[in-house]
Amino acid sequence: MSVEAGLIVLGTAAVRAATKLWLGDHAIAAEVGGAAVDHLVGQLTKERDRRKFKRLMEDFAEAVVDRIEPILDTEFRTLPEHEQLAAIDAVRDTFDKASLADDDLFAADLDAGHLDRLVRRRAPRQSALLSADGTALYDLLLRECCGYVIEISRGLPAFSANALTELLRRDREMLDGIREVLARLPQRDRSAGFDYDYRQLVARKLDHVEMFGVTLADASRRYPLSVAYISLTASTDGLGPVHRVEDLLAGTQRIFIRGEAGLGKTTLLQWIAVRSALSDFPAQLTDWNGTVPFFIPLRRYASRDLPAPEHFLDEVGRYIADEMPAGWVQAKLRDGSAVLLIDGVDELAAGRREETRAWLRDLVGVFPKIRVIVTSRPAGAPPQWLRDAGFSVMDLQQMSRGDVRLFVARWHSAIRLGCVDDESRQALHSYETALLGLLESRGHLRKLAGYPLLCALLCALHQDRRATLPSNRMELYEVALQMLLERRDVERKIGTIEGLGRTEKLLLLADLAYWLIRNGYTDVDVPRATYRISQRLHLMPQVKASIQDVYRHLLERSGLLREPVEGRIDFVHRTFQEYLAALDAMNTDDVGTVVQNGHLDQWHEVVVMAVGHASKKQREELLGRLLERGDLHLLVLASLETAPELDADLRREIQAKTSRLLPPASMPKAKAIAAAGEYVLDLLASCQPQTIDELTATIRALAETRLEEALPVIARFASDPRRRVFEEILHCVSLFDEQEYGETVLAKSTLTQLAVHEDYTLMAARYMSTLRQLELHHFDHAPESAHNYSRLQPVSTLRLFGWPEQDLAVIGTRFRLASLGIYHMELDDLTALDFVESVAEIRFEGGTLSSFAGVERWRESLQKVVVVGSRATHMALADLRRRMPHLKV
Repeated sequence: MSVEAGLIVLGTAAVRAATKLWLGDHAIAAEVGGAAVDHLVGQLTKERDRRKFKRLMEDFAEAVVDRIEPILDTEFRTLPEHEQLAAIDAVRDTFDKASLADDDLFAADLDAGHLDRLVRRRAPRQSALLSADGTALYDLLLRECCGYVIEISRGLPAFSANALTELLRRDREMLDGIREVLARLPQRDRSAGFDYDYRQLVARKLDHVEMFGVTLADASRRYPLSVAYISLTASTDGLGPVHRVEDLLAGTQRIFIRGEAGLGKTTLLQWIAVRSALSDFPAQLTDWNGTVPFFIPLRRYASRDLPAPEHFLDEVGRYIADEMPAGWVQAKLRDGSAVLLIDGVDELAAGRREETRAWLRDLVGVFPKIRVIVTSRPAGAPPQWLRDAGFSVMDLQQMSRGDVRLFVARWHSAIRLGCVDDESRQALHSYETALLGLLESRGHLRKLAGYPLLCALLCALHQDRRATLPSNRMELYEVALQMLLERRDVERKIGTIEGLGRTEKLLLLADLAYWLIRNGYTDVDVPRATYRISQRLHLMPQVKASIQDVYRHLLERSGLLREPVEGRIDFVHRTFQEYLAALDAMNTDDVGTVVQNGHLDQWHEVVVMAVGHASKKQREELLGRLLERGDLHLLVLASLETAPELDADLRREIQAKTSRLLPPASMPKAKAIAAAGEYVLDLLASCQPQTIDELTATIRALAETRLEEALPVIARFASDPRRRVFEEILHCVSLFDEQEYGETVLAKSTLTQLAVHEDYTLMAARYMSTLRQLELHHFDHAPESAHNYSRLQPVSTLRLFGWPEQDLAVIGTRFRLASLGIYHMELDDLTALDFVESVAEIRFEGGTLSSFAGVERWRESLQKVVVVGSRATHMALADLRRRMPHLKV
């Protein structure tokens, strides 16, 4: 047998093992050989289907071979062929002789190392007769194939009665998906050790996004970050223009990221972890390649000590932690290759945050080379919280309209991967188009869609409800819960527990959520959770099931609970926990407790949503008592977002007391005020900001309402010449329709000079008719902004900085210039500057100019050429004088 034939047989054995795990049937998995594949073939009644299934299994085997062959070609090419074949046969025998019946093989976070150890125990001494190099090849191939087994078993649609039909219907798509999954794995080499195993585990476990509207048992349960992730934007300290997060990360080693609920903080950390594990960061972050990520969600430590370095693997790598070499984490921290991703300062009780800050200071003090990224909701910690430890600050922003459109497209692309026929794909395309139309035409939906969490909910609900959408945040959560707790199971004819309808599920989950909030817990061990559920179940005799059955049903079918760590549960997203906690607080008339805890940041969203859940009487009592406290007027104002109605006298009282908060003096206050929406628009329009802080915060508050009626008010400040005011006006572009904002606000600017460094400034330049001097700095995605470069205002002075010669073609505006500046550019000649129709003076500074060819087009207008520190040769200058002797050079 040739080595190639041996690899095909090995690939077949790996696919058989993957099929056993996919079936999830312990009896079949316990058998050896091809029993699993034979079992599946026996389920098919048509001969053509059986042949098609066998071909698909062969294609999967070839995908495995495609990954294995480079290992032999690069690492073991000097090993004799008969020894290569002996090692390959030994790996195949190991898989064929090992049963896979252990319960933990079917656990959600199984890793390749775990499977490797199990099959070696079940089929020992397979490598006993191999040479030293043959044994090394055996070890490498076995570990690598174990990774392929895991990925193939997970890449197939969740096994069910109709899974085989779906698999055969989508065979090409499934094969492409498996190839893509295998391609995302890091390539193992002969020297690969614990580093490789850990990176592979991180890449597999964190490279997914849970899609709302898809419950845990769905075939399309998760999607890779590469499909669903979009680049977020942020500002520094909440001020100035926004930038892509990747650009801000590139210039720092330690960063504190703040962002409201639902802005994607945890997803961002997952993206960084996966890119680090795969060493495939985008261009601006290439120096982060080669790092090792450690993802630490602080909610896991709400009731226990913060982890020492040797416990940094507890979240992702606990199944391989016992293989970790002594001092491995400390070595990574010490040499600067570690990236600590610490999520959710706000999810610890306020009393433990000083302990967390001291823990972080100690880490960066002992290991000064490490990269550290920490996240929190703004209420959890102020911007300066980690400044003395050398952390810069980044405030995540809501998605711009363009980002929302991209998010909607990515969401539907991810869902489309699960479509089984052209009809369902076409229906999904029509939903996507219709949703984009709704988002353009309805302001209240645009405001909701700015948050990735809520945008995902809108996408799911729009599809689920056949193109109808809620009008506010409270209704959005309500119909989302209806979809998750009732409709999806009913429509899919999934069995339910007798007496456990949507109302009962809602009451049980709300009780658990409020109990967690009251006790300051972010998660809880399963026995305590089931006991809590049992207490409420005693009041529901109509539910005909055991406590354990009810608990498992809520965990597996609600889409709201999860077991992130074995033996502990929490809510999938804290926002749903807060919504449900507020519901239970009002159901139990617990107004006093809500008011009493209103000053705690972990209760802020509970208060806001309690106002939405409350009866008219409860709402008046709740808001009245919050006003009486005197220190929560901002919270009262924010709570008006969810209040469906208010007594006229209470409204006047709120208006009188909250008017003292205007004009806002800071960005956090501006955002809290903006939450009240239309209610505060007139108040903001009539306030008179005096300081520049008040002025910029007032602009932000107006913009954060996302109401078109705010645009004329913002336009009143557009002529202010101060840089911070203009930067704030520029910052707010992303919250509105670009053309409407440009024509209403930016056109009122009186600035005569503008430096363009990014998309937002470039877009602004299109509408600023008073500009006389324009600086165009090249940025990485400049070619993607050609539509803006083609519609710039005419200016008399144009300065170009750092442009590659080939990218100059994107500048489509025709300029008649008095002065053209070319700075730090490498040009062969001047022919790429054909967008300049005439120019009187040209200045070259830095860079290279090989020839003045192309200068003839300006023969009638050009009078002067200045060259400063540019590598323009004497020959080129002499040639210029011959071409145009009248010039002053």
